[in-house]
Amino acid sequence: MKIFNNQPTVLLKRSLDLLMRHHRNISENVSNINMEGYERKPTRFLDELSEAQRRSQLHVSHARHIRPDPSDRLPPEWERGPVEITREMADLAQNQIRYDFSARVMRRKFEGLTRAITGRIR
Repeated sequence: MKIFNNQPTVLLKRSLDLLMRHHRNISENVSNINMEGYERKPTRFLDELSEAQRRSQLHVSHARHIRPDPSDRLPPEWERGPVEITREMADLAQNQIRYDFSARVMRRKFEGLTRAITGRIR
């Protein structure tokens, strides 16, 4: 049914999946911080989300729509290397904010569908 598998919903689902994987990578990085020779596992959230957006054919149609900020991308030398706890905690906080936002958008979408089905305004 197109109500549940339309492009914005599929993109939101993919976003939540990527954010969960990013959280898992951060957790692994923190848990292996004292392991000698361990290199951090990077997750390129914006790259993967852009790829999911491209595959879902959801495109920006207006100049004022939000686009991924290219300045958010880390330089390649930051992708790998030793684990720094302050960086991992900052990544975790940013990831949590993104996850909460995506979950809130998804919840509001389904609340709107529930209201439309039941005929209730509030």
